[in-house]
Amino acid sequence: MADPQQPDDPDAGKDFSYLVPTMTVGWNSLPSFNDTETPQPGGGPSASTLADSGPFYFAADTVRATETTLLTQARIGVSHYEALRQSVNTVLQGKFWGPAHPSGVSVNVDPSTGGGGSQLGDTMHRDDEILAGIGDEFARHINPAMQKVLALLSNSLELLGNYIAVVNATGQSYATVDRHSRFPGPPGTIKK
Repeated sequence: MADPQQPDDPDAGKDFSYLVPTMTVGWNSLPSFNDTETPQPGGGPSASTLADSGPFYFAADTVRATETTLLTQARIGVSHYEALRQSVNTVLQGKFWGPAHPSGVSVNVDPSTGGGGSQLGDTMHRDDEILAGIGDEFARHINPAMQKVLALLSNSLELLGNYIAVVNATGQSYATVDRHSRFPGPPGTIKK
């Protein structure tokens, strides 16, 4: 019967290791804003009129510095994530939350009885079994929780990577627009 004081834990005893990826940073260096890859056409109709954007300013050096800082922070975050993932895997593989279950033989460790099967050995055996059971029960709850936290951390790092890619795509888009810009000729003759 469930303890009415304890809420049900739907994740108890589950293995969420499939949610915990090994992570790396895909870019050793940032792609150039001036890459000339042809963008893939979209699936929608092309616009027949263009809206006037008005003047705008793009500080490529500031964007690149921000992008470099974000990429450095992503590398640090991935390194810390991988260290934490290894630590959690070590905990999941061993008896971290309590002692191992004792063997089936109870040993008398009370020197005052001369090893004649005193109650102390039986008591220690029962205590070790109780502690091992408590550790097992705690592991059923904490291990899935740790795996889910790792999954959430990996999702956050993936979002950071996506954001860095968007910043880079912004720089590439600006560079593409700049390369394809055409300015009208001067209106009339220029007098000296």
